[in-house]
Amino acid sequence: MFSKGIYSTMLTSDVANRLFSNVDATNTLDSSFIATLRVLLHKRLPQDEYVHLHCKRLGYSAHDILAASVASCMNNFVPDLMTYPAVNGHNICIVYASQEGAGEKVVDMVKANAGAGKRYLSRYTRRDDLQIFYARKAKALFYTDDTERNTIIFAEKLELKHFHVLQMMIPKYLPHLFAENPLTETEIKLLKSTGNKTSVEYERLIEGFANELDIRAEIIRTKLAGFETGFERTKANELRSEISIFQNEYELHLAKVREVADKIQVSKYTLAGLESAIQKGGDSELMEYFMCNKNLTITNVIETRIEFIAHGYADIYDLDAFENYVENLGGYFYSNISSAVTCEQMEMLYKAVFREGWYKLRICAAYTANMRTELYPFRDYVFPPESHTHFPNPHVQSFGCIGTYAGRFQEYMHKRDYVGAIDQAIVSARNLNFYDSTVISAFARDFSRTSIKLLGKTRRNIAVTKRSH
Repeated sequence: MFSKGIYSTMLTSDVANRLFSNVDATNTLDSSFIATLRVLLHKRLPQDEYVHLHCKRLGYSAHDILAASVASCMNNFVPDLMTYPAVNGHNICIVYASQEGAGEKVVDMVKANAGAGKRYLSRYTRRDDLQIFYARKAKALFYTDDTERNTIIFAEKLELKHFHVLQMMIPKYLPHLFAENPLTETEIKLLKSTGNKTSVEYERLIEGFANELDIRAEIIRTKLAGFETGFERTKANELRSEISIFQNEYELHLAKVREVADKIQVSKYTLAGLESAIQKGGDSELMEYFMCNKNLTITNVIETRIEFIAHGYADIYDLDAFENYVENLGGYFYSNISSAVTCEQMEMLYKAVFREGWYKLRICAAYTANMRTELYPFRDYVFPPESHTHFPNPHVQSFGCIGTYAGRFQEYMHKRDYVGAIDQAIVSARNLNFYDSTVISAFARDFSRTSIKLLGKTRRNIAVTKRSH
C-alpha cells in the first residue's frame, strides 16, 4: 500500500474529463481511484449510464457519536445518493471518520444497524467476503445493494495507503458491469499494483493504458457517433407521430380514406429511407473531418448542436485596407495600444505580420453550430488551456460577430454539406476586417498587451516591447 499521492495523470486531464464525462468523482484524496475506474470501465460502461465515486468525511468525535441518537447518526452517515440512487447510475461511496477514535464508533454503529433485515440500508447486503479480504489492510464494512450497482464502504479511517488499496476490488463493488466482461491480465496487474509498497508499477500501467487511447480521437468518435443521423432521427420520430394521426383520421373520416391512405404510404416510404440511413453507422464524413483537422477542438455535443473551438492563423484580410490605415499613426490602429509600446514599434510589428509575413499570429474563436438553425459565435468565451497559445479573434470574442459567414453556413446546410458548413467557422476565425474601426481598435488594444508568442518564419529583430497586463 503506497502512500504517494497520484494527482496528475493523462486519464484525469481536462481532455480526458470530456471523454470520460460519465465516470467522475467528488472529495477524493487523489486522482488514482478515478483513473483506475476509467481504465476498467472504458469499454464496459454503456454511454447512457454513469459511475460516480464519492468520499464522505465525517467530522464527528467519538463523544459526539455516543451522545447522539442512532437515527441522527445513521441519517448523517449514509449519503442521499446511496439511499435514493438514480436508475442509470452506479455509485461507490467511501464514508470515513477524521477524528481519532471516532471511526471505530462509526463502524460499530453501522454494523449493528445497517443491512438486510435492519432499519438502515435494508436493500443492501453486507459483504463479509470483502471485509475479510481487507482485514489486514483496512478496517472497513462493505455493503452492496440488490441491483449490484451501488456499494458503500464504511472505513475507520482513510489515509492515502487505504484509499489506494481499496481500488483492488473495484469489480466486486460493481459486479453488474463485470459479469459478462472479465478482467484482462493487464487489468489484474493494475489492480494488484495498488497494494504495492511503491507507486512505480501503478503509474507505469496507468500511463500505458492512457497511451493506448487516442484521447482526442475517442472524444470526437464518442461525441459525434450518430450525430449526422440526428436530423433523420428527429424526422423519423415526427413521422411516426404523423402516421398515428393519419391512422386515426382514416378511421374517423371514411370519406377521406384514399387521401389519408396516400399520406400514410408516402410517410412510410420516407421513414424507411431515414431508418436505412440511421442503420448504416460507422465513422461519418463529419467525424473524419474533425479527426483529421487538428485545428478543431470539440467541447460539447448536445442533440443537433456542436460546440467547438477553431484554431488557425490570422491570414484572411484585405491587404489594401491594411495598407490604407497602417501608416496613419493617429488612426484607430494605434488608438488604444499599451503605453509600453510606441506607435512606431507597433507599426513595425503590424507590417512584419500582415505585410511581409515574417511572423504569423495564431488565432482562435469559439462557436456553436446548430444544424437545425444556424452558426452562433461565443462571445467572451473562456478558452481551455490548449488554446492559450492562440489570440482570440476580436470580431467573435469581443463583439460576437461573424458577418456573412452565418448566411454561408445556412447555404451549406440546405445542401446537407456538414463539412462545408463547419468550414465556414474556421474561415471566420481566421478573418480580420481592417475596415472595422471598432473591432480593430479593440484588436490593437489587446494585441499590444498580449503575452502570446508569434510564430516566426525567419530571424528578424523588431524593437517592440510587449507586456502582459
